[in-house]
Amino acid sequence: MPTEQDYKTARALALDRLEKLDIDACCANAGLSIETISTAKRVTIPYLGNTYHLTLSDGRISFDEDDNELKIPDQVVMLHYLITATGAPVEGKWITFREAPSGSFYYPAFVKRAIVPLVKCFGHAPEMLEKVAGAVGQIVELAGDKSLKVLALPRVPVVLSVWKGDEEFPAEGSIYLDASVGSYLSTAEDVAYLASAVVYKAIGTARGMR
Repeated sequence: MPTEQDYKTARALALDRLEKLDIDACCANAGLSIETISTAKRVTIPYLGNTYHLTLSDGRISFDEDDNELKIPDQVVMLHYLITATGAPVEGKWITFREAPSGSFYYPAFVKRAIVPLVKCFGHAPEMLEKVAGAVGQIVELAGDKSLKVLALPRVPVVLSVWKGDEEFPAEGSIYLDASVGSYLSTAEDVAYLASAVVYKAIGTARGMR
């Protein structure tokens, strides 16, 4: 697992790289809106049901929100999304994390980080995903007893699927990504962090309803 310092270093590197890119082209590829305000440019980023803003002014790039409002790992994922986005169409073909770039190598950690919490919260009552859907996404017919689709970033949908356990079989869960995910997030760490963030968003929403 990356440390906080690792994330700070990653953020610094991402900001440095973004300064050298055509921000208008990056936004077009990522499906993000950008507006010019006086001498500054402001990028609007929908992320996990919230909206954040990245401002470029006088050679400086920064999020309008501070670290208390927006955690550094989330900033890194959004910056990497903006940098990596190719504009490739979302395919509508679902793959597991294991099939994502470098996913097989990172899979054991991903299970602990995302699958286990998903099953622990929803495995006994997959129908809770229906209640969560009203706040964070929509129920889709994909796999499991219930599947919740969340648009984590404009072109990165994530699906959480749960199979209810019984006396014979334990509860199971899986997380699906669009096959185009590698065109928007290039590392397994970014994909894993985003998927786990979706899981914890769903868990937090479910707990708020109880």
